[in-house]
Amino acid sequence: MEKKTALFAQEHSGLIAAAQAHVLRVWNEHHDSRLVFHNYAQAAEVAEHVAFLAVEERTPADVTEAALLAAWFFNIGYLENPSAPAEASGIRAEFFLASQHCPVALIRRVRWCIAAAYEGQPPLTPEAVLLCDAIALTDWGESSAERLALLRLERELLRQQPLSDAEWNQWTTAERQRLRFYTAYAKRHIEPMLALQRAKRSEEPTSEKPPKRERKTERFERLARRPLRSSIQTYFRANYANHIRLSAIADNKAHIMISVNSILLSVAISLLTYQTLTSRNPLYVLPIIMFLVTSLASLTFAVLSSRPRVTSMPPAPGQTPNPVFFGSFVHLTLDQYEEATDAMLRDGRLLFGNMTRDLYHLGQVLDKKYRLLTYSYTVFLMGFVATVGAFLGAYFLE
Repeated sequence: MEKKTALFAQEHSGLIAAAQAHVLRVWNEHHDSRLVFHNYAQAAEVAEHVAFLAVEERTPADVTEAALLAAWFFNIGYLENPSAPAEASGIRAEFFLASQHCPVALIRRVRWCIAAAYEGQPPLTPEAVLLCDAIALTDWGESSAERLALLRLERELLRQQPLSDAEWNQWTTAERQRLRFYTAYAKRHIEPMLALQRAKRSEEPTSEKPPKRERKTERFERLARRPLRSSIQTYFRANYANHIRLSAIADNKAHIMISVNSILLSVAISLLTYQTLTSRNPLYVLPIIMFLVTSLASLTFAVLSSRPRVTSMPPAPGQTPNPVFFGSFVHLTLDQYEEATDAMLRDGRLLFGNMTRDLYHLGQVLDKKYRLLTYSYTVFLMGFVATVGAFLGAYFLE
């Protein structure tokens, strides 16, 4: 097939090569990551199959040229309107052919050929016959399983919602029943192969299995049955980042209170030992002592908030250690830790459970940090206000 296709490409290297370069440029300029099925690779493979069928069928050069041009442009309309690509593809092809000063008859044939590929009706022109068979051979040939998986992914991305297995199986079954070929080569070689595949698929055992007993679904089990989707990754990534950010904010606030209270405690002690101030008015001792007590209490709460504390949580007998939190595996040897990590990564339910429990314990630590910080700031504020009030009272009573 490759040898015949290469020979044909050498004979039609002018307009076809220009169309190929133009289509490649358009796909690069208007790239859409959702189009994993209808893309440049599909157009290239369809064009290759058109050339191959043209050699096998010995079609005239003008018919083959029109079919090849339509093959390169037939799916480019998905870049503009995935729900109705036929019209957009035809307009793209018409603009290109007009820029190449092609005859009006050729432009009309190419547009009719592209439209026939989307109508779902038997093609009426020889170039449409070539194109329809090439598309069917590309999409439903030997690599149909991989290509259909890409088509399903593309539809889910465009609809922004998943397709159920029942919907997808119903659609593919209907499409296989409607599938037809029109060239002699395809009817001799491709159609029997696909019919044999359909027969083998129908012989596979159907849902005649005894009904399964309903059982209670354990936590995180449904998540473990499917690949880790981006939404689940985003959930854990965002939560871990928020917890770490909040912990850093709490530590920063604690450091501020420690620094401020340390400086003010030094100043208060200096004032208390300053004989001139206290001997002139003994009432000044009261606000200084009040400030010493409240500042010391505020400093204590701030230190307790930022004090590092390791919570050791050894697993219960028969339970797999949690390798996510170091307090649970610090007592393990390296071999035991590697074994626990391997078991967790092989069991999706255990993985999600460990990460969820780790987030919960991070939240518990944050709750304690912020409660102690609240006490520290509250005591500091109340002590500061009481100290200023006592100082003013001593001043006016002097």
